[in-house]
Amino acid sequence: MKREIIQGSCWDYANAVYNRAGYPNRNGQRITIFKGKKSGPYAAIALIEPGDFLYYINHSYYDVEHSAIFIEWIDIQRSTALMLSYGGEHRKAPARYRPYDLSSVYRIIRAN
Repeated sequence: MKREIIQGSCWDYANAVYNRAGYPNRNGQRITIFKGKKSGPYAAIALIEPGDFLYYINHSYYDVEHSAIFIEWIDIQRSTALMLSYGGEHRKAPARYRPYDLSSVYRIIRAN
């Protein structure tokens, strides 16, 4: 297994995960399950599945937009999920598994 830090934004990291898994953003390899705006409306949590590439409001960090890969629900009633997330800001740090509040998901992308 190759160990590598992908510097860039959170989106760059999640996009690289999809590309390396064989799902580039072309030829219908990715489908948009839900597309809203940063201000809402937001996706119903029932639409989210493991492996989805999500865009959401990061309520734990200044309510900025964030992108990460959904792993599983920690507490679906509270919209808390385990995500594979890179902090962005060109950090020289690896991605990590962290819990996030997914009450404000505004885009869901899925491998097809």
